[in-house]
Amino acid sequence: MGLSQAVRCRQRLPVESMFRKCIPLALAVACFSPQQAMSQSLKEMLFADPTNIEINLAYLQEQLAGGNFKGAAVTLQRVLLLDPTSKLAKVLYAEVQLRLGNLADARLILRELLADTSLNQEMRLRAQALSDAIEASQKRFAFSGSMGLASGSADNALAAPKGPKVQFFDALYDSTAPEVTEPFVDYDAAFTASYKLPTYRERGLTAGFGVAGRDYIDINMADSTTGFVSLGFTEKRKNPWSANYNAFVTDVSGHNYNAGQQLALSVSHNLKGNASLSASLRGSETRHFNYLSSSASKPRDNKVVGVSMSYAQPVTGLPIPLLLTATLGADDSNAKLNYYSTQSGSVSVGARTRLRAINVSVTADFLSTEFDAADPLIGSDIRKDERSRTSFSLGYKLPPSLGGVDIAIDGFIADTRSNIMNFRKTLSELKIGMRKSF
Repeated sequence: MGLSQAVRCRQRLPVESMFRKCIPLALAVACFSPQQAMSQSLKEMLFADPTNIEINLAYLQEQLAGGNFKGAAVTLQRVLLLDPTSKLAKVLYAEVQLRLGNLADARLILRELLADTSLNQEMRLRAQALSDAIEASQKRFAFSGSMGLASGSADNALAAPKGPKVQFFDALYDSTAPEVTEPFVDYDAAFTASYKLPTYRERGLTAGFGVAGRDYIDINMADSTTGFVSLGFTEKRKNPWSANYNAFVTDVSGHNYNAGQQLALSVSHNLKGNASLSASLRGSETRHFNYLSSSASKPRDNKVVGVSMSYAQPVTGLPIPLLLTATLGADDSNAKLNYYSTQSGSVSVGARTRLRAINVSVTADFLSTEFDAADPLIGSDIRKDERSRTSFSLGYKLPPSLGGVDIAIDGFIADTRSNIMNFRKTLSELKIGMRKSF
């Protein structure tokens, strides 16, 4: 709500009533509203009449929408001086202090509110939720996990080329690989333990492990199971950063296939208007086992160095919340044989929103890959691929009385174009799943 709406609130209304009319769920709005330039006329009005409640509330509205929580705390203090009995102002003040990391101040205000027998049920629930969040943040050890199960169908499950011909030794042959549609079941489980270090600056350690896999119903030649472990370190500061290490091993159709590890360093920066910019640098390696007594996959062993940069921006002025994201990435992969080494670049754009109780996300990405040398088994041309993919997700969380399970429908369609006809293909899949987090 803008200034013109705020100033229409009448000063004859009690502060509590004006809070409800002028800034309902103000902090929720702040999560989706980009910071706008503070109106010079509003500043002048406030300086001229600092005890005017409606001007203070309009000023608070803009501060919260712009993520200026320090300024919002000062404005709320001024409002509480004007009306020390305003319970909603106290709830908002406690929430702002929590966002600023002033836990002692927030806890003191919330204890006072929760001890007030006249506090209505809505505010009591909100104050209790904030109090619970404070207590949870003080726990040094925490454990979490999730389990997921999904079922769906994959078109062209074996990634067969879509043309009638394939190429070997620069000669063309009829393609005999069929495009098959296969039903499948996906499953996963992951568990994480975290520990907050006893330091002045907030730092944390995490450790986790899990398993994920896919089982095709009619065929098992592509069934896979992956086990993984992870270690992480995070530090919250003006530009939060993290370091994460992951290792995995994959089994295909009951036989060891490959294993790998990755180290990633990430840093993020909060921009005006609740936008954020993050960058990551990662290095990884993958090693292949002798599969079915064959070492044919060993030349694919590789080491990869990659970088990426992501930008996220909430959009306001819409009847629904909307978050837009964009990511750029580049990878350099070096394998034992040059014709398995690649350089790739990617771009991805996405949008997330919520329609009533349904979470909706749509993503479109593009990947361009060029190999270092020609594969002599195929021909003299160096392979160059371009892949376009569109994916979506619809999610709904069941109420606690029904277990609080997350239900999701996910799908994608991907088309790969290549100068080598063997690698021109179209893939798509659709699945429905459920997930329980704890």
